[in-house]
Amino acid sequence: MVTAHDVTGPYDVIVQVEAESIDRMGQMVVQKMQMIEGITRTLTCPIVDLASR
Repeated sequence: MVTAHDVTGPYDVIVQVEAESIDRMGQMVVQKMQMIEGITRTLTCPIVDLASR
């Protein structure tokens, strides 16, 4: 995990993570975050930096 922030609005927390691939990020969300008691769903929004390509 890189950062986590409590927020107001429709979401409770925004977490920024880094992973070596989109697949690994998905595994991290499913295997770790969704297994935490009280988490009923997640929304993953990958950051895509097209300017650096």
